[in-house]
Amino acid sequence: MGKLTGFGSGFEEVVDLPNYKHEYMFNYLRLSPSYWLAHRITSLGEVIPKEELPKDFEKVLNTYKKLGNVYQKEFYEWWLSGGKNAFAKEKKKQVWLGIDPSKSKDQLRKEFEKFLSKLNDGNTKDEKITFEVNKIRLNSLHHRFELAHERAWRYGEFYQKEPLWKLIRFCQYPSEKRKEIRINSRRKQSNVEVRSYLTMLASKNLKLALNTAENAARGKFPCQDPIDGLKEFDYERIAKLEATYEPDFKKFEEFKNQNKDYMKYMSPSHGHKRTRKKIPKFNIDEAMKKE
Repeated sequence: MGKLTGFGSGFEEVVDLPNYKHEYMFNYLRLSPSYWLAHRITSLGEVIPKEELPKDFEKVLNTYKKLGNVYQKEFYEWWLSGGKNAFAKEKKKQVWLGIDPSKSKDQLRKEFEKFLSKLNDGNTKDEKITFEVNKIRLNSLHHRFELAHERAWRYGEFYQKEPLWKLIRFCQYPSEKRKEIRINSRRKQSNVEVRSYLTMLASKNLKLALNTAENAARGKFPCQDPIDGLKEFDYERIAKLEATYEPDFKKFEEFKNQNKDYMKYMSPSHGHKRTRKKIPKFNIDEAMKKE
């Protein structure tokens, strides 16, 4: 496999390179209240009364069995430790291969047969996760995740609790309206309308983020369909888990030195050229320090 030269997303799937959907499913699972319940039961051994669990909790447990613990670890660690094995590969994607004419026919044949074997192994349909096909794009996933993340940090325990309209400013949510008011603006007649609009915008997109997280917990991603009986985000839990997480910088440096494509594992949404310009520039130091 290492001797083959491949092109396109089809080849990346076969050689187990993640893409932005894998990365953001991982991110949204960490936000999901239902997935956290599954973690408490499965990995922490807690007993939770049945009445406190969602009606379709079996779906969440099934997803947890496939994707496992996503907490207090980096995406690349989760992916390489087994996360990658939970996803089906798309046979419809074209795979382009480069052939080295200096090699013998026997060498090329062996390499190609090995490639086909890996391709077929990755497409076994043992209930592996397949991504939804819809109009939800990276940009939306990124900004809604950042909005929920900002809400968690500014919910009162680590920073002063802030009104929803300020969150749009803090996380630079893409809206022209946010440019019409300053963070330190006092409430007055001239800015009531923009405050109300930004509050509505934040509330709506936090709800969509919750729907996305809970659908991810049920193995559907990206999907923002409403689900009955959802619990709200536990913002204090989200922030506390991040605040108590200590990244293993030595482990990351070793991984970086051993993998020239380390960014494609660290953050696929920034590591692949085709998505690099769609969301803000990625800063490795900031990502590792977790604020």
